[in-house]
Amino acid sequence: MNSQVCPECGCPIVSNGYQCICSECGLVTQENYYRSSYQLFELNSCHFNQGRQYVSVGKTLETVGTLGSYIDYVDRKTNFMDINGNPVATNLQVLYTRLKSKYSKFARVKNQETNYRIMNILSDVIQILHLNQIVRKDAAYYFRKIKSLNKVIRNNISLIAFCIFFAVRNQYHNAPITINDIADTFQQLGHRVNPRLILRDGIIYRKILHKPQPHKSEDYVNRLIECVVNSPEIIQRLKKKIPHMSVQRYRLNLYNQTMALLKEITIYQRGGRNPFIFAGASIYCADKILASKLCSKSVLTQKLASKAMNIAEYSIRDHYVSVFKRYCIY
Repeated sequence: MNSQVCPECGCPIVSNGYQCICSECGLVTQENYYRSSYQLFELNSCHFNQGRQYVSVGKTLETVGTLGSYIDYVDRKTNFMDINGNPVATNLQVLYTRLKSKYSKFARVKNQETNYRIMNILSDVIQILHLNQIVRKDAAYYFRKIKSLNKVIRNNISLIAFCIFFAVRNQYHNAPITINDIADTFQQLGHRVNPRLILRDGIIYRKILHKPQPHKSEDYVNRLIECVVNSPEIIQRLKKKIPHMSVQRYRLNLYNQTMALLKEITIYQRGGRNPFIFAGASIYCADKILASKLCSKSVLTQKLASKAMNIAEYSIRDHYVSVFKRYCIY
């Protein structure tokens, strides 16, 4: 109870912890401010970034950690500061360094060494392939779900590769990543993973996960056209065959012609062919149609298209002869 009285009604003033109010009329006469234990400093008065300090929430999907706060900053090992930004005493520096080292290297991954290693591999693959965090979280979720339902896992690395491939299959907002791209990335990191191992795990564990909707050739058109227009040999040939057309205009015309061509071909006519290869062959055919409309020679050859899109030349030729040749106008 405060000894002051209300200036309006004369009744006693009470405090609720952060305000002084009248016990009768409810008039607020004063606000109480308390110094917080966590302060934000001005940039000029502090040499470190307060925004990089955070509290770990523990066992998240894509990381392995324990519940609790980090000592100081997550990436700083020495030179600890107090709340005012001043260095702590020498004996405390030694103590906090030892505690932080023990926590970071042992307690955080105790009994979860395999999961910790797999999640680090997942982060590296996601970064190399430029995939978003939704794919990363989905892949980690699939990995943990499969491990929780299967006591014996043949190969954890090939399993996370399959989970990445399965997570990519469920994303349609960007150019899909093929199974060969994922296998090549794992081999680049020094792991013996090939498409056959990924497909093996897919056959074993796909019954646990929901069945994704397969990709269509239209999903790969943007990615393959970017490979075409970024090839120096094709750009040089474009300037020679169609000198009045810019690269941006050629990209747009090639995309529109390819999508119009794929719209005419039904699923029955595609006959279950590989959608990635089918998209590459459709781009090659669309270039021929575009050249016929402009009364010029084709920019793409089977050899240049094969090299730019990383598709076997005989596959482009086989698809062109069996499906696309009838659509070309000469």
